[in-house]
Amino acid sequence: MISYGSMGSMKKVLAVTVLIMLCVIASCATAPSAGTASLSAPLWVSDRNAAFPDSQWLCVVESAKDKDTAQGAAMNALARVFRTDIQGITNAYQEFAAVAASSGKKKIAAFTENREFAQEVTTISNITGLIGVQSDVWTAPDGTAYANARMNRRECAARYSAMIRENEGVIGLLKEDAVNAPGTFDAYEDLKFAVTVATVTDYFQSLLEVLDSGAISRRPNYGNADTVRLLAQNAARSIVITVQVKGDAGGRITTAFTSFLENKGFRTSAAGVNSYLLSAVFQLEDVVLNNQTNKFVRYVLNTSITYSDGKEVFSWSGNGREGHVTESEARQRALRTAEAAVGTGAFAKEFNEYLDSLLK
Repeated sequence: MISYGSMGSMKKVLAVTVLIMLCVIASCATAPSAGTASLSAPLWVSDRNAAFPDSQWLCVVESAKDKDTAQGAAMNALARVFRTDIQGITNAYQEFAAVAASSGKKKIAAFTENREFAQEVTTISNITGLIGVQSDVWTAPDGTAYANARMNRRECAARYSAMIRENEGVIGLLKEDAVNAPGTFDAYEDLKFAVTVATVTDYFQSLLEVLDSGAISRRPNYGNADTVRLLAQNAARSIVITVQVKGDAGGRITTAFTSFLENKGFRTSAAGVNSYLLSAVFQLEDVVLNNQTNKFVRYVLNTSITYSDGKEVFSWSGNGREGHVTESEARQRALRTAEAAVGTGAFAKEFNEYLDSLLK
């Protein structure tokens, strides 16, 4: 038999238990559990323009099954907004940076904005032609990954504007140097590098105009890369090189030299007023080897290029041996080897290196 006192105690215990359970249920219904905040989509997923207004940001949002794919898609979408060849920017900049880094000319080596850009682009995994790219990633409860890629218009436009101004100054100095040394390889190389700088700067200008529409009316003072390229072509045409080769009975070595030089845009002549004189001595020599049934012929080619004042600016010597069962074919092979050395081989390589050295 249960006493009324015991019944009262049990009722109290039951009431307290029910009250605790109700409190637990209520707390589960009204308070977020640990990690719930991470399940809430950030504003840029649901309303990109509210999170990053178009007036202040260039922002794109992409989604995919995983984080890396979503980030890659966002970066590529950002690149497409600029409607330009981002890979082209990268290639042009790499050529530009390689020359600038090795140059001893103060006008080229003194870049500041571009040095910072070179350091900065190495930290951007997907778009090396863009600076100031920021990104965020959020993964939804169902596993879908969302990523944004964005650039602050004001901050990035200021960076590109600074690089454009710096490059304008360098192009102006290179053009000035070329004017002061007409008809020379130095002038040609100055303007050839100016084309590289202008190509990079044209890309920067196109990016700037997307970030800041007002930049459309603020074109660089050098015009564009095509304008500078025409100056470089004219500088090449103003260089006249007289080619004289002794020992070239059939004229094939002379033709090899003239073709190589004219393909670079220079003019050649057999004699007369010139900027430079290329003089060469060509020989074919029989080579006698013991215990050999084949006939061997060696070519020897010594070349010197002098400026109109008589100063030598470049020299090269080459030789090679070819063999065949007949002497006539061995001579033809040696001749062809000498032609190749001029057009695409050792002479061509070393002469191009000489031209490149004029900026160092």
